Amino acid sequence: MAKELASVCVVTGRQTAAIAGIALQGENAQLILEQVFKKNRPNYRTRQELERCSEKPGAGQILHGFITDQGRVIDEVVVGCEGPDLFMIFCHGNPLLVERIVGVLQSRGSVLKDAETFLFERCRNQSANLIEAEAKLAIQASATVKGTLILQAQINGGLTRWAAQTLGAIHSVDSSDICRQCRRILEQSEIARRIINGVRIVIAGPPNSGKSTLLNRLAGRQEAIVSEMSGTTRDWVSIACRMGPLYAEFIDTAGLDETLADKDAVEKRAQQITSQLLENCDLVLYVQDVTKDHMDTDRPAGKPVVYVYNKCDLLSDVKLPDSNMKRVFVSAKEGIGIELMAETIRQTLGVSDFDVNTPVVFTERQRKIVSNIFALEGHSAKLLSDLLGFQHGL
Repeated sequence: MAKELASVCVVTGRQTAAIAGIALQGENAQLILEQVFKKNRPNYRTRQELERCSEKPGAGQILHGFITDQGRVIDEVVVGCEGPDLFMIFCHGNPLLVERIVGVLQSRGSVLKDAETFLFERCRNQSANLIEAEAKLAIQASATVKGTLILQAQINGGLTRWAAQTLGAIHSVDSSDICRQCRRILEQSEIARRIINGVRIVIAGPPNSGKSTLLNRLAGRQEAIVSEMSGTTRDWVSIACRMGPLYAEFIDTAGLDETLADKDAVEKRAQQITSQLLENCDLVLYVQDVTKDHMDTDRPAGKPVVYVYNKCDLLSDVKLPDSNMKRVFVSAKEGIGIELMAETIRQTLGVSDFDVNTPVVFTERQRKIVSNIFALEGHSAKLLSDLLGFQHGL
């Protein structure tokens, strides 16, 4: 099979990154690199010295030098020679410099490729099956250490082992048993997703119940304006933090109040945004003022909810009932009950005692295949082979 002509892709680096990584791969990658990489500044050397410092990059080498274009230095770089056809160029993270270097490489014949495709192909070439390749790619974006462990466990155990063992015993296993296993995998995968990707938690509730104070307590600093006036928060404010195995984004929203929605256009829009956030979150912290006579436990619906009864420090002479999975008593102002609230969140989302070796799906491709096995209740040999991928001749 003929080798692919050189492709170039930016695989690391964002707008604020100090260092960016550019991959150059393909049959003529080394030839292109030799044309633009110099070990010393060409402006400071004679032609003879320049020829001596144009050392050819070879596999296993790490070279320091400059990317040049027609004798002009673009940037100082470090080049990692990972193989005869693969080179990593590490340059300064300024997007303009990155764009110029990519442009120079393209002008020499390389083709621009998106980072996800490049990284997946690289993982696939180093993997025994598609699940392993997908796990290696997903590990690079995992939000938590435990998420990384879950993905790592799917390579030699977890989903790979389940698929291979089930495929090997396909004629002796009852199809209903396979369906039950698929249902279990899909259920556990939702919990694994929360650990791998992180969760979005919306802080909702009536106006002036202490939602912004709670957000500030979680952030450890003031992120949201706090006021005694109802409806102070009209837009949403978010912070991110870690809670054990979870990476969580907490979002403070405008208080849910139907009367405010009819007040004016700004209030109506704030209520609409709150409703949209509630529809797209993983869990709702429904905060209420414990000093109020009426405690609302009827909403919101359709999402896991932890009811947070705030301002319990104002009821110091009153014996509070025990907290449980349905309600947690806290004082956001004084920091009372915050750890209990965090543990209640973890328990509600099912992540506290999750076994990293559990078979789970973690890509849409895998999810569709396992869902089809569950739905069809038969003809699963081909689907299981598809799930494993090219190790099995696909």
